[in-house]
Amino acid sequence: MQIQQIELFHIKMPLNFDFKTSQAAIKCRETIVIKVEDELKNKGYGEVVSFNEPFYTHETLGASKQVLINKYIKDVIHKDMEHPFDLHKNLDMEYPMALAGLENALVDLYSRRNKLPIMKCVFNEETNEEIYAGVVLGDLDIKVIIKQIEDYQKEGYIRFKIKIKPQDAFIKLKAIRENYPNIQLLADANRSYQFDQINEIKELDEFNLLCIEEPLNTENFLGYQKLQKELCTPICLDESIQTINDLKTAISLKALKVLNIKVGRVGGIYYAKQMIDLCRQNNIKYWIGSMVESGISKILHVHLASLNDNYIPGDLSSSKRYFKKDIIKPEIIAQNGIIKVPKGFGLGVEIDEAALEKYTIDYIKIGGE
Repeated sequence: MQIQQIELFHIKMPLNFDFKTSQAAIKCRETIVIKVEDELKNKGYGEVVSFNEPFYTHETLGASKQVLINKYIKDVIHKDMEHPFDLHKNLDMEYPMALAGLENALVDLYSRRNKLPIMKCVFNEETNEEIYAGVVLGDLDIKVIIKQIEDYQKEGYIRFKIKIKPQDAFIKLKAIRENYPNIQLLADANRSYQFDQINEIKELDEFNLLCIEEPLNTENFLGYQKLQKELCTPICLDESIQTINDLKTAISLKALKVLNIKVGRVGGIYYAKQMIDLCRQNNIKYWIGSMVESGISKILHVHLASLNDNYIPGDLSSSKRYFKKDIIKPEIIAQNGIIKVPKGFGLGVEIDEAALEKYTIDYIKIGGE
């Protein structure tokens, strides 16, 4: 296939609530939607999910945008490509979220062009037709969290991830467990603990967590190696794992038992598949996270979450939870805690062009007539 045209839509989507972690608070979600078109007028969509500020990884949305315009797109426009993964032969991993957004659009295009669901183009295995949804609750007051868990349980959700920080993690999780002793519960610290607070982290063992995500403020896997030896709760790594080599090192040091996989963070589906294979080979559990993203990226994560051996339900819930109007149709719907996996070609959804236009704050077209 030959890519004739690439369009970048810099969008800004107001959130229905302020999403708070120990590192940041988000009121609106800005991302870049990438639309690619081949010589047969087939189209595919991807999304660049970096943030405006470098609180999650070093890559910012502004940097992603510049590298796409000045480097990555130039490598694919008007050039023949047998498979979307050929992209990774020539492009570096310096900006993985920009790379993933472009790759995701190309994979969607390739799948639609060949009239195949996206998972058939990537994984040669059976997948589930529906998945359990999961809820991420930000760093909120205890009473608010207790009430939100009650409300989401009524909607059928069974798995809850709580954003925590050292100042109140213990009392927050204790209150949740006292009220909901049987829910599937995990905690995400977003690197808010120092290693000398190991005893505080160990206190969380009593809450029977599925895992604790990114507890330590370190990029040194030796710290996680030491912590996991003393901790009963499985350590889950997220932003610490950027590359395959990162994962290999962490596995060799026994620094994790669980991996949170986000396609944008790791540089694309190509690398996500490699990480899943590596987890399977080394008895590391994996599950699919989310980036407070639009439906274009989130529905891709829904597809990945349909793999049979996901450890837990992913950070995947209804579009309406985050946005008044998403940019895909149909929107993602969790009914009785269940999300049906789309069956159509490519991502299996269509783009709501009117919503996309409404949210667009900057537009660039490269190639075409």
